[in-house]
Amino acid sequence: MADPQKRHPQNVPGPWFVDTSCISCDTCTDVSPEIFGRDAARKAFVREHRVDDVSLFEFALESCPVEAVGREE
Repeated sequence: MADPQKRHPQNVPGPWFVDTSCISCDTCTDVSPEIFGRDAARKAFVREHRVDDVSLFEFALESCPVEAVGREE
């Protein structure tokens, strides 16, 4: 489960985030490169929140092999 206390520092503000446990597997960035970006170390972060694309966030959350994608309620 993604830890909101370990949010990647480049996440934009909002309920969805990627934490620092990301292993650079490309799953979330393959799902939606418009929403998920990569830093210099290739770790993922949320670059944009799109209200209409909740299904893409949910798919990334379910697909992440290390559960680095999360949502804060």
